[in-house]
Amino acid sequence: MASDLGGSAPSLEVEDGFADAEGKPSPDMPAITIRFTLEETPGGTRMTTLSRFLSLEAMQQLLAMGMEEGMKAAAGQIDEILQVPV
Repeated sequence: MASDLGGSAPSLEVEDGFADAEGKPSPDMPAITIRFTLEETPGGTRMTTLSRFLSLEAMQQLLAMGMEEGMKAAAGQIDEILQVPV
């Protein structure tokens, strides 16, 4: 995981993949790299998510497994999560 807090927009980059019950990464399943960038706008904050896949085939495999729906569901929870006091 890398964090870039310099420059014009803060960002966070993570690698997302599959693991077994002990947390060992699964070599048979594709992983993706995701970069989240936050930018101020006149109305608040814009979050941009960029996903990088190892190959077109890896992307198609993950899409067939429901990744798009999962990402939409996760993104739909962000506003509610940000309202929780810490």
